[in-house]
Amino acid sequence: MRHFVQEPVGGQTSRVNLRILATTDLHMNILPYDYHADREAGGWGLARTEKLIEAARAEAQNVILLDNGDSLYGSALGEGIAPCVENDISVHPMIHAMNHLRYDAVNLGNHDFDQGRDAVFDAVKNARFPVLTANAKIHENPYETTIKPYTLLRRQVVDELGFMHDLCIGVIGFLPPNSLQQAKIQTDDIVEAALRHIPEMKMLGADVIVVLAHSGLGADAHVPDMENVLRPLSRVPGIDAIIGGHTHQVFPVEDNDKIHPETDDNNTGLLNGVPTVMPGFWGSHLGIVDLGVEFGDGRWKVCYKAASLKAVKEHSTHTESTSATQSGSLESLFSELHETTREAMRASVGEIAKPLDNYFTLVGADSATRLVQMAMMDHARNCQRALGLEGLPVLAAGAAFKSGGFGGPDYYTSLPAGRLTQRSLSDLYMFPNSFELVKVSGAFLRNWLERSCSIFNQVFPSQRAVQLKDDGVPGYIHESVLGLTYEVDLVQPARFTPAGVDTGRENSRVRSLCCNGREVQDVQEFLLATTDYRVLGGGNYPTPFAEDILPVAAVEIRDLLSNYVARQNLIELDCAPTWRFSPVKDASIWFRSSPDGANAAPGYPWLRLTELEAKDARGFTRYELEL
Repeated sequence: MRHFVQEPVGGQTSRVNLRILATTDLHMNILPYDYHADREAGGWGLARTEKLIEAARAEAQNVILLDNGDSLYGSALGEGIAPCVENDISVHPMIHAMNHLRYDAVNLGNHDFDQGRDAVFDAVKNARFPVLTANAKIHENPYETTIKPYTLLRRQVVDELGFMHDLCIGVIGFLPPNSLQQAKIQTDDIVEAALRHIPEMKMLGADVIVVLAHSGLGADAHVPDMENVLRPLSRVPGIDAIIGGHTHQVFPVEDNDKIHPETDDNNTGLLNGVPTVMPGFWGSHLGIVDLGVEFGDGRWKVCYKAASLKAVKEHSTHTESTSATQSGSLESLFSELHETTREAMRASVGEIAKPLDNYFTLVGADSATRLVQMAMMDHARNCQRALGLEGLPVLAAGAAFKSGGFGGPDYYTSLPAGRLTQRSLSDLYMFPNSFELVKVSGAFLRNWLERSCSIFNQVFPSQRAVQLKDDGVPGYIHESVLGLTYEVDLVQPARFTPAGVDTGRENSRVRSLCCNGREVQDVQEFLLATTDYRVLGGGNYPTPFAEDILPVAAVEIRDLLSNYVARQNLIELDCAPTWRFSPVKDASIWFRSSPDGANAAPGYPWLRLTELEAKDARGFTRYELEL
């Protein structure tokens, strides 16, 4: 193809094809390796996405690469174990990887602030690309030169005839509102911030505007401070493409072919006519938006739009893939840190008497989460004594982060009896969430549990093999509360939608709610051990009043878990169920879990399980539970 830095004869402009590549929610998963299980991972890892990036770049001439946030934390790789060095400077591992892959701009997500604002700015200071957030109020000294609301990427692009043109690509970033209160950072509503900044970007010369919104699809109608807002955001004038994320879901549906849509639905990649992608999580997918733009009437106009996803392919083993990789790849670049991390994760911290697993967390049987809750409850009791609140019952809320779903049939926690290592603790609790202690009422607890069990579908008497929850609903939304016993009545409609929107219904799924064998009263007071994520409304859980959040020292759940395990000689758990489903006459539900769950099932004798399918198309076993 010819390349001339001039306009075609007669002022006629051929179409310029612009390709936008995107990742999201990498959570420090640079290599395709599960450090919790000490084995190669299937279906994710930025080192595998790298191959898709290379192929997608080779197919097009005008390409930019973007990331949509939550990249800095979430994997054991590089969590203070050893620094990466770039030009004799210590660099955060993910920034090192993104510099290597030549990212053009990166948005910040809420979990990028899990270690505080100073840690974020220390991490991104060596980025060779703009770092963005437009609705978090952090654009003051000394950080205003590091993080911007938006960037204008001025690029020379080639049209289909081989002529060169100047094109200004505006990229703006947003993160979920009200998600940074622990970092003491105020946020604005995403749609309102977009309405404010996008005309400004146009005025400064942006020809094409790409939105990096660390947010899910959400409802169609906009309400202030929506967490998942892509649908109403797509109606903001001037947006040419949207990259979504945050919910770890994929959009549009996976397809090996490009999609040139004419209508708006989950198969098209269009939201109100705007091409949109949500590229999964941990590098599982590469989002691709292709725009065709033509120059006319003094400005560039989009004349073609398509959105698609590419899923990574699995390799046989990490060793084989590393040896077969060129020296300039991410796997080569991080090979030394990889081995250092594996060694650090093998350090012994304690011992357990029986195996721990969470294969059946969605049906009330989860010994792995139980250990985390015990550690939280132990720490809460220490805080209780210091606060002089000994008279109140102490409870601990917890969820299984690793609960299958889009993570696949291996994405569960399973630890054998015997030695616990640092790897084990990271497997039990993956994220750097912090401990919070809240004074709550019985009414608040009931509402909390109603939100938890809202992810389950309704079941009527005599219905057989009803799917417990829809595939697109994350299992980690469901929480149990240690210190209570209760039943969940699936005959009742849920008080909340699976996304957490209050339906206004007065009915209750939570039955026989008791503490220490006595029925919980609405006005009764408790101390609830939970996390900063939940206190701030993560997962659209009810949020307590500020005065009910008790003043306790900041400590990560993983640290208090490590301290608890280290103090025990041998950990023995009482795995009796905190909750059960209420009986429903002649009814049953089915759910997906790992094939390995069959070996763990005898540890939960109250579960009446049968196998419906040993291995489905995704590798899961389908289990049926009698109600």
